[in-house]
Amino acid sequence: MVAKILTLYLFVGVLFLSITFVYSLYRGKSGFARALGLLSLSLDIYLMGYLMEINSETLSEMLFWNQIQYFGIPFFPALWLIMSMLYTGHTKGLWKWKFVLIFIIPILTFGFRLTNGFHYLYYTKIELREFGGTQMMLLTKGPWYYVHIGYVLICLIFCTGFYYRRYVKSSNEEKIQFRLFLLSTVLPYAAMVLGVINLGNIGIDYTALALPLCVLLINIALTWYNFLEIKLMARERVFEDSHNGLIILNKNLQVMDYNPASIGFFSWMNATLKKGKLDELLKNHPGVVECVMNRKEGTFEFTVEGKERFMSVAPKEIRSKKETVGILLAMEDVTERELINRKLLVMARYDQLSGLYNRRYFVEQAQAAIEQAKLYGEHYSVIMADIDEFKSINDKYGHSCGDGVIRAVSDLMKSLSRENDIIGRLGGEEFSIVMPDSGSDEAYAKAEDFRIKTEQMDFEYNGQKIHVTVSLGVAELENHRQSLDELISCADDALYKSKYNGRNQTTIYKKQE
Repeated sequence: MVAKILTLYLFVGVLFLSITFVYSLYRGKSGFARALGLLSLSLDIYLMGYLMEINSETLSEMLFWNQIQYFGIPFFPALWLIMSMLYTGHTKGLWKWKFVLIFIIPILTFGFRLTNGFHYLYYTKIELREFGGTQMMLLTKGPWYYVHIGYVLICLIFCTGFYYRRYVKSSNEEKIQFRLFLLSTVLPYAAMVLGVINLGNIGIDYTALALPLCVLLINIALTWYNFLEIKLMARERVFEDSHNGLIILNKNLQVMDYNPASIGFFSWMNATLKKGKLDELLKNHPGVVECVMNRKEGTFEFTVEGKERFMSVAPKEIRSKKETVGILLAMEDVTERELINRKLLVMARYDQLSGLYNRRYFVEQAQAAIEQAKLYGEHYSVIMADIDEFKSINDKYGHSCGDGVIRAVSDLMKSLSRENDIIGRLGGEEFSIVMPDSGSDEAYAKAEDFRIKTEQMDFEYNGQKIHVTVSLGVAELENHRQSLDELISCADDALYKSKYNGRNQTTIYKKQE
């Protein structure tokens, strides 16, 4: 009768531990869940071996299954200790020297038990006893068995200590879980005492009977309170400690919850974050509200204490059973990223020496302007300019002087241009100005003004005055079939006509030429 009760109990325990192992190891993503899975596996091997032992008929069979148990018995205290360390946050150095120390005794115990027939350090005597009509194997403990028991006791004491420290510091809601954890570590103490004193002298392994209950208590603590993945703790910690502003809104854009960082982001907008409708809290920032309503990301610029700050807004729907129940609004400080992007944009668009558009971006803008001129039948003119005798300036005064001339000419060109003019440095000493909505006469007047003021410009280098002049060519869009390249080529032809005729002059392109 006793054997049947033990068999049924152990079978249920093995089944339960198998389920816990599979679920924890393959569904759990945290280190704690994996440790629980490995603990369940070691106990599963332990209980399976003991189940087979008490149902064996001969001493040799009992010894065989007792040895199988020791593929799990030595390691469960270490895994239990690691699990408690992971759950309570005592992980510093765990995967280094602590990990090695924790497993030294289990490995030695495993070796001593499997080789016990040679030295009898683990069990000194093996005999059969009858209990309740069932043959039970009675094992007399050797010296290393008590080393193993001492190791188990130390591991349990540490586990109890870790859980108790967290219990003292935990909130009232969390205390329930830690009471269950503490109880799970207390039960083995009683089982160990019964095993050491060999109550009834019948050879029952009380520890094997107690351990399934311990794992059950751990599972209750974890499952009831959704702690297997530590989801609630992790999510709450991420939410509260995040440097990004996080606001939970219901589907009517009512503020339900927010983290401390989001208060700072609202201060950028001179707004106060509190429970209320988002469109009312941010009535002076309709763009932000529009992004949230349309579930679109956006970046907004603010001036905070005299400095430019950029904030990205990213609303994400919170869904339950395919229905939107709310919105998680994330706000991030992207100032550094935006400033870098601005610098990269300037580098991609502007010539560093002159500060004018580089050739690629100039052509891009000029092409867009010529398409508009063709579409609406507007005037469109191009001026090509080239610094006269620039090579001689470089050769005589050096490239540093030449760079200074380019900067001076570029600054003058920008100062004389209209807001909608497109100015670029095409390379070397060659420049171009696109004048939308301007005919050749107006462009010629602009070119002449620039030429005269360049000639009158006082440019000095190392105390020496350098006379700088430019030659220019002007061309106007004549028909809608003319491309930008063709128009620039026409202005270029006029420019070289100016060069050919003695430099320092402006020429309008004429088709008959």
